[in-house]
Amino acid sequence: MTLRLDGSVNLGTFTLKCEITAGNEIIAITGSNGVGKTTLLRVLAGLVKLTTGSLVIGDQIIDDAATDEFVQAHHRNASMVFQNETLLPFLTVRDNIAFPLRMFGMSRSQSRELAGDAISSHGISNLANLLPRELSGGQSQRVALIRAFIRQPKLVLFDEPLSALDEKARPELRNFLREQISAVTGYKFIVTHDRQDVEKICDREIRLN
Repeated sequence: MTLRLDGSVNLGTFTLKCEITAGNEIIAITGSNGVGKTTLLRVLAGLVKLTTGSLVIGDQIIDDAATDEFVQAHHRNASMVFQNETLLPFLTVRDNIAFPLRMFGMSRSQSRELAGDAISSHGISNLANLLPRELSGGQSQRVALIRAFIRQPKLVLFDEPLSALDEKARPELRNFLREQISAVTGYKFIVTHDRQDVEKICDREIRLN
C-alpha cells in the first residue's frame, strides 16, 4: 500500500504545503526551524486537519478537506514519539509500556503480560518495576521507544527522538531505533536535524523548504 499526502494546512500566518508519497520505508523529514516539520507529523497523526487537499492510505481516505472526511487520531493505528517524550511519572516502566494497550481496551493482566514480554526481549528486566524518576535519560528514551511499538502501529512518527540525549548515548539508541523501526511494516517518518540520524536510520530524505 501507499501513503499519499497532497494538501496544505493554514495555521494563522503559517501555511504548510506538501506533496508526499511513501511506502514501507523510513523517511527523514528535514528542513530549517519553522518550516512545518512537526506540523506535518501532526497532520499524519490526525492531530491537525488539512485545510486543502487530502491524505490517503491505500484505498482509504484519511483526511479530505473538500468532503470533510476525517479519521480521528485514535483510529489511525499511529504512534508518535516527541523530542522530550514524557513517561507517566506515577507508573512503573512495565505499566508505562502497557499503557497504550490499556487505552485501547486490553485487560490490565494481558497488557502487563505483553509489556513484560517486551521488557524481557529488550533486556531491561531490571528496570521493569522502576519509576521514571529512577531512570537515566537514555533508559527513559529506550522505554518510550518500546512503548511506541507495543501496539504494532502501521504509522510511526518521531519528532527529534534522540536530540535530548547526550552524544555518548545517541549511537546505541540510534541502532536500537533503526532495529525497531525496520521491523514495522508500514509508514515511518522521523523529523531530525542530525545528519547521523538521516544516514544511519533512514532510507530516504524529504526536505521541507
